[in-house]
Amino acid sequence: MRRALSIRFGGLPVRVLVAEDNIVNQKVAVRMLEKLGMRPDLAADGREAVDMFGLVPYDLIFMDCQMPEMDGYAAAREIRRKEGRSATWRLWR
Repeated sequence: MRRALSIRFGGLPVRVLVAEDNIVNQKVAVRMLEKLGMRPDLAADGREAVDMFGLVPYDLIFMDCQMPEMDGYAAAREIRRKEGRSATWRLWR
């Protein structure tokens, strides 16, 4: 999997954001992504994920649906709104 990701992204690091309020789930997600050669950033809730998205261009965002402050659905809508028409989409096959 690590090799496939390296080929897919041309050897460039994959920017990953994990939005998760549960500490145990955060640790599991980080460990799994690190095994794939990634170094994910963590957001403790949807509002923090939206703020972090404004600072860093992420390739992937893993979003928990039920979080305090702003749930994953609302955060995803806000991120999509901020992307607007200028978004470039990568299609996974």
